[in-house]
Amino acid sequence: MSDKRKNKIKITVFMAAYNAADYIATSIESVLTQTYPHFELLIVDDGSTDNTIQIAQSFDDSRVRLIENGENKGLPFTRNVALEEAQGEFIAVLDSDDIAFRNRLEIQLQHFLDRPKLALLGACAYIIDKDGNRTGEKMIPICDSEKLHAELLFHNSFVHSTVMFRTAVFREMGGYPNHPVAQDYGLFSRIALKYEVDNIPQYLGEYRIHDNNITDRKRHLADTQLRAILFYQLDKLISHADDIELDILRKPVIGSKYTPKEYHALYTEIILQNRKRKQYPIKELEQILYNNWYMIVMEKGKSKTFPLLLRNPIFNRRYVTAKQIRKTFKQSLKYLLGIIS
Repeated sequence: MSDKRKNKIKITVFMAAYNAADYIATSIESVLTQTYPHFELLIVDDGSTDNTIQIAQSFDDSRVRLIENGENKGLPFTRNVALEEAQGEFIAVLDSDDIAFRNRLEIQLQHFLDRPKLALLGACAYIIDKDGNRTGEKMIPICDSEKLHAELLFHNSFVHSTVMFRTAVFREMGGYPNHPVAQDYGLFSRIALKYEVDNIPQYLGEYRIHDNNITDRKRHLADTQLRAILFYQLDKLISHADDIELDILRKPVIGSKYTPKEYHALYTEIILQNRKRKQYPIKELEQILYNNWYMIVMEKGKSKTFPLLLRNPIFNRRYVTAKQIRKTFKQSLKYLLGIIS
């Protein structure tokens, strides 16, 4: 590639590929037809045993750059090839079975130019089946920077094949963490601890569901990795994170084995430490915890439902509704009168 061409590259579209022969041609075509021209398509093949490499090589386009691992080294290693090889100021991810809409790069780049503090940006996507047909389902992540940041303590809300991030931030973070699964969540939650992240409420691609999806093949590993990601965040907020049973934050509150007392103690510590450290947006995080708290006391509070709801610092007049006040008061009264037991 000439120096003149290198100097024009603003975006590196990064595509990790492993035995992707069935879909990779369509994915590559969706990149090469982008309305924004100043990009390179960096494809890293992770030891494919089908004809993925031959298909990638068949595209006679100077913007396509193919790197071969030579042997299967796993997704974290493959994705982190971009640490050294990406030439763009921004990296746009597209998995080798997904499709980018023609204006994706143009739209996302403009957001970065308009928002200098933004480090990571995702979007919405339609779900397609193995044949490329839309299923009717959609992937709609949280499209509010502050709420998104707070929610990342609990779960990922990015569609990986729609994200674009600053290459300098990616390198600062050391790339994707070395997890068998959920590397994207691990990376994004770390970026959010230091920089502005967001999603936009636009559909910029199609996400393919099929039998070979990584998340399906390695679902049994997800629990361990999600615990590690939660602990990484919690450890920066609470001094004794290693003493906390992580399921109290990971599992749904409805049907939980934990008591209101246990929830209140942990939520209180999270709220007070976050007010001090401002690790997460205060209003948005406390809204999440209050919403959980309401469900907890409605399920477990019995005669103490109403007074439990009002316990500080979880209770906040900004979040409570008149309907919640009525429901918790009525439930407490019914238990006290023996109407329910």
